[in-house]
Amino acid sequence: MSFLAPAAAVLAVTLPAIVALYFLKIRRPTRIVPALHLWPNQIRDRQANVPWQRLRPSWLLFLQLLAAAVLVAAAVQPALPAGAALARHSIVLIDASASMQAVDVAPSRLEVAKRQVNALIDQLGPTDRMTVITVGSAARIVASVTGDRDTLHRAVNAVTASNGAADLSAALAMAAGLVRAGDEARAYLFTDGIVQPLRASFAAGLPFPVEYHRVGTSGENVALTSLTVRTSAQSRAAYLHVQNFGQQPRAVSVEWRADSHLLDVRPLTLPAGQAQDLIFPVPGDATSVTAHIAASDIFALDDTATAVARTPRAFRVLLVTPGNVFLEQALRLRTDLQIDVVAPAAYRASAAYALTVFDQFSPAVLPDGPFVMVDPPAGSALAGGQPVGIGRVRAVDAGDPLLANVDLQDVHIARSQDLRASTFGRPLISSLQTPLVLLRDEPFRQVLVGFDLHASDLPLRIAFPILVQNLSEWLLPPSVPSHSFHPDEPVTIVPESGAASVSVVRPDGSRRPLAAGSIATFGDTDPTGLYTVEQTIAGKLLRSWFSVNLFSEPISQLKPPDRLTLPPTRTTITQATHQGQLEIWPWIALAALAVVTAEWLAFHRGL
Repeated sequence: MSFLAPAAAVLAVTLPAIVALYFLKIRRPTRIVPALHLWPNQIRDRQANVPWQRLRPSWLLFLQLLAAAVLVAAAVQPALPAGAALARHSIVLIDASASMQAVDVAPSRLEVAKRQVNALIDQLGPTDRMTVITVGSAARIVASVTGDRDTLHRAVNAVTASNGAADLSAALAMAAGLVRAGDEARAYLFTDGIVQPLRASFAAGLPFPVEYHRVGTSGENVALTSLTVRTSAQSRAAYLHVQNFGQQPRAVSVEWRADSHLLDVRPLTLPAGQAQDLIFPVPGDATSVTAHIAASDIFALDDTATAVARTPRAFRVLLVTPGNVFLEQALRLRTDLQIDVVAPAAYRASAAYALTVFDQFSPAVLPDGPFVMVDPPAGSALAGGQPVGIGRVRAVDAGDPLLANVDLQDVHIARSQDLRASTFGRPLISSLQTPLVLLRDEPFRQVLVGFDLHASDLPLRIAFPILVQNLSEWLLPPSVPSHSFHPDEPVTIVPESGAASVSVVRPDGSRRPLAAGSIATFGDTDPTGLYTVEQTIAGKLLRSWFSVNLFSEPISQLKPPDRLTLPPTRTTITQATHQGQLEIWPWIALAALAVVTAEWLAFHRGL
């Protein structure tokens, strides 16, 4: 046993002081009386209080000494050694992602994880240090390399769960950056194991071992995993996908609303592990539609889904080409684009077009706005060097959202302009010889393609229309996105020409202003629901919408894995066992309070 405040032992002088009070004579004031036999009690009291009287047994004395002794024992703050194997630097990773909101353990998975972390904090030794990192869409350090238990407890208790996914790779990379060579460190991961796959960069391992502490038990959950609105010539309808991820059949009711007005309630029975699609009508004047599962559930986040029901606003796009049918057809796949096609000789600059696509033609003055330049002619402002033969085509970053579902494995390009010296922007698609597709964000989003589409088989591959779709939505996002966004996913906002102000109203009613006149990336999308983009143009208010939903089957499955694949330890670490301390003085102080209470009762009963 050790003592955290040994200096407080000086308070033990109160013990002999209490005993001395029982020995000493009580001083009385002098009084003259006619006869002593009339005051027999006072005579006995005088005889009992002669100086240094013999100490007689007394319950009050015993209880007072016991109370004083226990209070002194609490004041020196004794602590017992705790046998936890803590490293000198403990790195705690707390999963604060969406799935940690599940209530299969009371009161929630996150609260249980926080209790476990607080217990670990209490085991820190005098020389131990701890760092606390939250794992979510973005990793965040909430307490950095400190041994102050109060600071660590406050940091942990303040952690709240987000609605996004758990990016464990980012948290581990941040933790690895805090450990220097030779440091003795160990990481403790408190999670339900529902995390995004680790990046390949961790194959080489980490400079510390990682312990997986599983939180949560159940995977019984019914979720809404998809909601889309489709418009035909006759009507509009919404398609809803409901799935039971549990091992037990579930009977639920699905509520259907348009602009918060209840339209329908459908009972639904789902066998274990099965899904069902529902079709609901959408009113012609509806702005948004919402589906909700009316049933008790351990995970509420995926019980509600929202979709925008408005028809997207049309944008005018100008295609300047000598006759590229592939490019024209790929652009027309977007129903919200009105494509005007002109020959290079007929091109006239116009502010009426939101996007201009140049194919083998470059005007003397480039548009002051978004554009795509394909195979610029030699001598023009964006032309590259002499054509070079192209070998293997590859993605510069396979995880780039602009290359989602774009398969370049079977794409061949005969030749391309040499863009190695180009300062246009960052490469998206490249080869061993030269970059092939370049992008830039400033002053506007623009694309440069260094090869003639007819000199490749790209237009004959399914990758071509997907690539054009991805690039066009990046250059010119639709006023009503064709898909729902995930929590914490950034959304591109393109202001209308002449917009004096732009703001985004979140589902909770809070407003976030954006800079007018330039494309903005809005990332404050953690709450699920309907977002409204408001723009003021010539004194008129123009609204558009987008929705944010969980729509993640890996998260909605909820069942924590028994084992979690974690990076190996990069070096051999000899892990020393440090004796932490378990403080017991609060219990001793509580016992002292009980003794004082007993002494008070004994005094009032005359013991």
